[in-house]
Amino acid sequence: MARPKRTMAAAAKAVEVKEEVKEVVREATKAPAAKADAIGNVKAAPKAEIEKTVVVEFGGKQIKAKDVLAQAEKAYAESHPETGIKTVELYISPEQNAAYYVVNGEASDDFKIEL
Repeated sequence: MARPKRTMAAAAKAVEVKEEVKEVVREATKAPAAKADAIGNVKAAPKAEIEKTVVVEFGGKQIKAKDVLAQAEKAYAESHPETGIKTVELYISPEQNAAYYVVNGEASDDFKIEL
């Protein structure tokens, strides 16, 4: 069987289809779903951040841990303006109606927040 000759119109249509396919592939690779690093390992797209809240309830009060932590950081920064904060540990003690904090591994009886 003889092969049909390609017409100029058919050749132009084939080129158009190829260009459309290239554009679809280009758009698909722009999607943030997964990326490959230089080695070719595929990394998953970052997930949405989860909003987290810790609330301590005692004696008819509701205390948000992040608020107590912010108070501790502020109190430390005011009393130690020359020292930067690298780590903070917070200990909430409902029976004492207080929270104690340790900053950069340093503890003191003065590091106390009244709740």
